[in-house]
Amino acid sequence: MNYQQQAQQWQALFRQKQQGSFLSRVLLWLVAGIMLVFAMGVLLFVLMLSWLLIPVFLYKRHQLRKQGKSFFEQAQQQQQGRSSDASGRVIEGEVLERKSDN
Repeated sequence: MNYQQQAQQWQALFRQKQQGSFLSRVLLWLVAGIMLVFAMGVLLFVLMLSWLLIPVFLYKRHQLRKQGKSFFEQAQQQQQGRSSDASGRVIEGEVLERKSDN
């Protein structure tokens, strides 16, 4: 099958799809519009949420500066505290059944 035959088949298929009813086209546009409005609402919500969180982060940063620590130093101290806690843990248990590869 060459390129022209393939193109003719696609054009015929496209013409069949174009002959859809007026109601199906209106429904398609309506669904697309509702999805677009919903997406814009989600985008607006995320934008407003980010704007509301900016003062919280600025306040935390201000408090850390008052303590004389940078944000990265504080995060590093928290990470070191977590890793030292995790290294001292012992998980006890017993093996009830062992499956062999053979």
